[in-house]
Amino acid sequence: MRVGVGQAIARARQLFETGDLAGAESIARSVLSQRPGHVDASQILAAVAEKRGDLTTALQLLRSALTGGSSDATLQMNLCRTLRQTGALEEARAAGEAAVAIGTMAEALVDLADVYVALGENNRALELFERAIAKSPDLARAHLGLSHALMMKGEFIPGWAEYEWRYRLPKTHGLLPKFKQPQWNGMKLSDSRLFVLCEQGYGDCFQFARYLPLAAARVRDLIVGVSAELKPIIERVQGPRAFYDRWETLPAFDFQITLSSLPFALGTTIENIPANVPYLDADPAKVALWRGRLAEKAGKRATVGLVWHGRPSNAINASRSVPLDALTPILEMDNILPVSLQVGAGSEQLAQHPGCSRVFDAAPSLGDFGETAALMTALDHVVTIETAGAHLAGALGRPAHVMLPRVADWRWLEGRNDSPWYPTLLLVRQERDGDWGSVVSRVTDFLRTLPPQQNRPT
Repeated sequence: MRVGVGQAIARARQLFETGDLAGAESIARSVLSQRPGHVDASQILAAVAEKRGDLTTALQLLRSALTGGSSDATLQMNLCRTLRQTGALEEARAAGEAAVAIGTMAEALVDLADVYVALGENNRALELFERAIAKSPDLARAHLGLSHALMMKGEFIPGWAEYEWRYRLPKTHGLLPKFKQPQWNGMKLSDSRLFVLCEQGYGDCFQFARYLPLAAARVRDLIVGVSAELKPIIERVQGPRAFYDRWETLPAFDFQITLSSLPFALGTTIENIPANVPYLDADPAKVALWRGRLAEKAGKRATVGLVWHGRPSNAINASRSVPLDALTPILEMDNILPVSLQVGAGSEQLAQHPGCSRVFDAAPSLGDFGETAALMTALDHVVTIETAGAHLAGALGRPAHVMLPRVADWRWLEGRNDSPWYPTLLLVRQERDGDWGSVVSRVTDFLRTLPPQQNRPT
């Protein structure tokens, strides 16, 4: 039976939605062979290319399909999203505004809002997220975008409520276990056990671990589920009865909540953030060992830990990571011993840097976050990008500079050089996109004032 073009396109879209990229691509190419320039088939191929990370091909397909079809709102919306991912923000804004002007799709409003977030125009983004939710109340992307925009401005109470939509996205739906126990709402549990699941990335877990003692004070018994990588540091938090890194060892419990929902349940505002640091600590014996190693390497110099690269899978990694070459002025300072804390991706840059011999590469000894915490505690200062290292340093109460892109993550708020989450951190923001030179210059000005080791208390 011969299948019509409309049916073929519908089938290709269905395959794409279920993750069968090869099947969707095959059908779309077949349609294009019969109907060259077919807009829907081109958009499916562009979506496949985008999903595979081939943004150049995606843009070529979308721009080709625009010929004679500039009034297609969906096409302009897809072009807006793809351009934003390539960093062509002004072009993305133009395409997004065109999509919104032509059509009435809530998704187009969200894509345009994402562009304004990237441009640093948060008020305009808020308006667009609001319109998208009014048009499509169940659109999780819009709710999550709104949460980030609200919290960027310090509007935490509505922001946390919107943040609860984060596990209703297509890519996150079903990630959490299907608990039969009710979600805790912050009420006192005089006769019940609460289970808290540390479910997000490393940095999130370090940031929100501050809530575990507060939650423990409101329940009869608190137990925590945490990954094996994080357990050595998270299990040192006071309050919980026990920490588990395997589901089969977990005892029975009565209520449950994710760690990142605790700020919502406990009514966090920007004024009442529990910011008594340190709320994480390191094994004193490991700290002592690191102090000995550092003293031997540094002599009279101050010791400064460096983290310059984030996890590549993070969507903002390209904008937040600093090329090690940009840190050359720090590596060349005579009054400090640069100490590499860079583990995994980005660490290869050290061996390729002409100043690598000036750096103590501690990364091979950092087998888990417990070890990293001990080293950070022994260091005089930390310089890091906005990654887990920043949150760990802040949670440990260590003095640190956090190098931020011009438009940073919501948790660093707007325009501040301090953090209500972490009193010991200093934030250094780009003045222009990609300009790490001025950031490093301000950091080096500070590092020149670090006292030598013999003048510091142990």
